Amino acid sequence: MRKTTIAGLILLSFCIACRFCRPVADFYAINVYPLISSVLSFVASALPVSLEEIAVLGFVLAFIVTLVWSIGKKKGFFRWLGKIAVLLMWLYVWFYMGWGNNYYRTGLYRRSGIEMVSYEQEEFNRFLAEFTDGLNSAAAAAGEYDRGEVETEIKAFYSERVSPCGYSRLHSWQHVKRPLLDFEYPFTLAHEMGHLAGVTSEAEANYWGFVFCRDCPNAAVRYSGYQAILPYVLSNAWNLLPEDEFNAWKETVCLKAREDYSASRQFWIGKRVGWIDRFQSRFYNLYLRSNGISEGLKDYFGVVEMIMTMDASRPSVQQ
Repeated sequence: MRKTTIAGLILLSFCIACRFCRPVADFYAINVYPLISSVLSFVASALPVSLEEIAVLGFVLAFIVTLVWSIGKKKGFFRWLGKIAVLLMWLYVWFYMGWGNNYYRTGLYRRSGIEMVSYEQEEFNRFLAEFTDGLNSAAAAAGEYDRGEVETEIKAFYSERVSPCGYSRLHSWQHVKRPLLDFEYPFTLAHEMGHLAGVTSEAEANYWGFVFCRDCPNAAVRYSGYQAILPYVLSNAWNLLPEDEFNAWKETVCLKAREDYSASRQFWIGKRVGWIDRFQSRFYNLYLRSNGISEGLKDYFGVVEMIMTMDASRPSVQQ
């Protein structure tokens, strides 16, 4: 147990170094995370359920067992506290060594030498026009797609176009555990595969998911990407455009896209439990902020800014 605790303290020291020293975090992201991700996902591929959920359950049971053991053996409070501290240490190490240290690496813009575009009305209007044309066109042509082909194409996309930006390559044994809705599957899988590759920013994961879908020859996959980004485009347009211009633009969105947006929104609202949703949102917002995502949940909405910035700098990021 002492040797195990010493090993945990060494790993904890490395995680803390990643948090406060960017070069150490960069070393982790480039050299350590790809290996850990490959090994853990290979083990997880043999299981029908999430390895993460098993680990969380294991930690919860460990806390309960420790509490019951301390009471049954009549151990002192400080003895119990020491064991809880060791468990918390391993919980921290498990998460940050497994993925979380990616939060502290050098950001994509800085790594790629890209300057974030400043807001200009003309450029935003041009983006809106291009986005709406792409959305309407994909909606009109959307048909069927094969989930297996989409997964293969996403992995090729990350290996060929995203990993050169400093992210981990994806592997054949990495699969989604639970099926997603057909309408949302291509974008959602591409978004989550971004996190598997080491992307921490939700805006950036949205960006890579959208780019994959937008550039896919299958109209149904393209439509999945445009529909997924539509809520963020609506929010940005509402905040940036005068009301009459916003209403005029909204009318240019085809009826199918508007109906699917409303249906999807109502579907997920119906799945939520009010107090759980509020607690989860507050907790996740705090979690993101504590890990260097200063915008918290608002980071999701930064995808429009990122699309405009990255599209303006495509040669720099091998797009």
